[in-house]
Amino acid sequence: MLRDMKADTHLKPGQKGTRKLLEQYGNRLLCVRYRYDEKRQVRMKTVEIIVDERPGTQHLRYREQDIVAVMVPYAEKAIRERLKAAGGGDGTRRKNSGWSGSAPSGATVNWQREY
Repeated sequence: MLRDMKADTHLKPGQKGTRKLLEQYGNRLLCVRYRYDEKRQVRMKTVEIIVDERPGTQHLRYREQDIVAVMVPYAEKAIRERLKAAGGGDGTRRKNSGWSGSAPSGATVNWQREY
């Protein structure tokens, strides 16, 4: 059913179209979406609310020792060199598609361009 629906509007609490729901759900309201089902020709309003909250720690997607893939444009030689210095592997180099390689997820690299 959800794959047949397209979300055409995504509203944050307090925006026009969310005020009644904000009164109903209060601080538990995260967002309101308007979806359109093309098959049934129906428009629906859905809400995302917080139903449970408890203390906990953040689950990191990657650990310090994990190897992650990165893509750096060919022209960014300084960034490529920093990645290698941080322990990154040298993947394939192609002038048109950039540089593919891997680096430890904990590697700290300054991603700002230097002009």
